[in-house]
Amino acid sequence: MEARVVPFEKFQVNTQERLTRIETRLDTFATKADLHQALHSTTWKILGGALSGASALVGIVYWIARNVH
Repeated sequence: MEARVVPFEKFQVNTQERLTRIETRLDTFATKADLHQALHSTTWKILGGALSGASALVGIVYWIARNVH
């Protein structure tokens, strides 16, 4: 009986070590909240750039309409 149990005990130790490594790697991944915050921030940066570009374009067109005859 003891000879049959030894391979399972070795497997259990190996599995425990592998699970510990997996848990350690999972701690380095971003969470859902981290991804949401990054997406939110990036969206507002893109919109801010687009709106400032649109404002500049409107200003240029206005200047051309007023000054070029």
